[in-house]
Amino acid sequence: MTTEAASNSKKPRPSSSSFSSLPEEVALKCLLHVPRCYDLNLSLVSKTMRSLVRSPELHRLRSQLLKSVYLSYDFYFYQIAMDPSPSYRWITFRPGEKTTDYQLEQRFPRHSLGYAVSVGSEIYFIGGRSLPSTRLWILDTQSGHIWTAPSMKVGRSEVNKTAVGVVEGKIYVIGGSEEDSQVEVFDPQAQTWDFVGEEKVTCESRFSASMKQKVYMVNRDGRVSTYSPREGINNDATEMPSDDIIKFVCVVKNVLYGCFEWSGLMWFNTKLKVWRKVVDRDGKDGKLELYSFAAAKMVEYEGMIAFFWPLCNIDPFKENILCKLIALDRLGEEIRGRIEWSGIVATLPRDIVLRDCLVVSG
Repeated sequence: MTTEAASNSKKPRPSSSSFSSLPEEVALKCLLHVPRCYDLNLSLVSKTMRSLVRSPELHRLRSQLLKSVYLSYDFYFYQIAMDPSPSYRWITFRPGEKTTDYQLEQRFPRHSLGYAVSVGSEIYFIGGRSLPSTRLWILDTQSGHIWTAPSMKVGRSEVNKTAVGVVEGKIYVIGGSEEDSQVEVFDPQAQTWDFVGEEKVTCESRFSASMKQKVYMVNRDGRVSTYSPREGINNDATEMPSDDIIKFVCVVKNVLYGCFEWSGLMWFNTKLKVWRKVVDRDGKDGKLELYSFAAAKMVEYEGMIAFFWPLCNIDPFKENILCKLIALDRLGEEIRGRIEWSGIVATLPRDIVLRDCLVVSG
């Protein structure tokens, strides 16, 4: 052996990095993003890895990432008249799993439910549905408890057109009163309401959604305006589909989507201020494939769009709730959609009316 080779053989080799050498907290956060289908393979790597995969802490962290759809419903007027204690009923489920994996949630008095918005595992009911109210109710979906929180300063209702959005964890309420009113913001951490600025504004939108630290407000004809805590109201001109009416809006991966009565599923180009059609996987008009004209609700779910609508059951006293999940892909200046999953997610009594549809974490 040469002197140089002997010298090299004595040099310490650089220590190779090992996953098991990471602090447990860091290792668990890494495993959190690995699909569960790989758990068995990971368990065979080492005793340490097997311990991490089976850790109750990893199970807890994963459960926090799980999202469920909360869908409320009640009955048509003639059935309500026969109910001595009218209330909304809630079901919860995860689309794409077994169709029997839904749960009936507790009832809540009808008068207590105003505009609904979710933040984490909590659902906030703001104001009144038909009559102005300053009330705020909070439902903790993990415990099932519902309680009243501090009231708003202005009475608001959905009938008077209300826009609600969540920006940086705070809930902003725009409009909803019989006269022009200031924007109010609720801080869930401090449990306080405050006015934002002194300007009184009017809300003309029927739909709202949160995106990029702004509240997007959409009129029935598709006109889009925004509210930002820093910039206030912005009413830039919008190029709209001619003679069409929007039915729902939602945000998926920082893109605003709208479902129109005749044009079908569309997305909003925020730079050009124009609505564009979502095409199918072949780049063709996907109106018939991607959208159901019977759809009653639309919501973002796990990076996809979920449509829901009731359909008759073979039992004349029951109704099925159908779901269609639309996966979305950006390709240049196009957004293409494809049906990822569809099926029955619940079977409920006949003649129901779907109300709120929210996605809740945890």
